[in-house]
Amino acid sequence: MATIKQTLNLKHQANLGDEIEEFSLGEGDEVTVLKEWADSFLCKNLDGLLFNIPKESVEA
Repeated sequence: MATIKQTLNLKHQANLGDEIEEFSLGEGDEVTVLKEWADSFLCKNLDGLLFNIPKESVEA
């Protein structure tokens, strides 16, 4: 598990064609890192939603 360092306002689209929803992750929220990119992580929150989060915002 990894932890979010600061509150983030993100966007999530469940499926192509679905509306984009605003979503917030708070400081201390736990996420699972699934993949590491050059400057971000692909993370899954406890509800199963996927986000690309900048590396500087995650304490892995």
